[in-house]
Amino acid sequence: MKATPLLAALQLGDSAFPSGAFTQSYGLETLVAERAVSNAADLEAMLAAHMRHRLAKADLPALLAAHRAATGMDMDLVLRIDAALTAIKMTREERQASHRMGARLMTEARRLAPHSVLESKPQNAAVAFALAGIAMSLSARESALTYAYSFASSLVSASMRLLRIGHGEAQAVLRRSHPSIELAVDDAETIPWDALCPYAPRLEMAAARHERSPARLFAS
Repeated sequence: MKATPLLAALQLGDSAFPSGAFTQSYGLETLVAERAVSNAADLEAMLAAHMRHRLAKADLPALLAAHRAATGMDMDLVLRIDAALTAIKMTREERQASHRMGARLMTEARRLAPHSVLESKPQNAAVAFALAGIAMSLSARESALTYAYSFASSLVSASMRLLRIGHGEAQAVLRRSHPSIELAVDDAETIPWDALCPYAPRLEMAAARHERSPARLFAS
């Protein structure tokens, strides 16, 4: 990777980028409350499940397809991909979170790196990330890797607020997730956008129960 896209990826995937990702726990808050996740090993297993069964089967294939479509200036296809991604997000909180993050990503990308592809109005974070990646000179694969890493970093960050996990242990989990991130992108490259198929019932049910939790620190 050349210096310019590397620096862009570091900025776009950074936890300080104002996408709203820091407000999400992706079901972790519920699983911690129910004592299903209680330590770093449990967290690592949950993160791997997200990568293998959710991101690799839904958000990442949509991101890659949207990047290709937008590169070819087929913005109607970008919106069809976006609608397909919304359709397979089962819980209300997940849909709302993805749409809020997507809106923030588009707003910041338009301000930081004006580009014609940013005139489109996708809703989901993954599709917005693809367009932001184009505007910031990232390839489809670079955008997907950055998105997946940002997701992992956000989940690990949430764990430090929910579990007795220190920075060192959290960073070790994140470091060990790198092969899972790369494998998720590899798998996503084989899945067409009209065959999105996430399947992680335990995570989906945790997210659904979170909606009815009487006390919540996170938005999902």
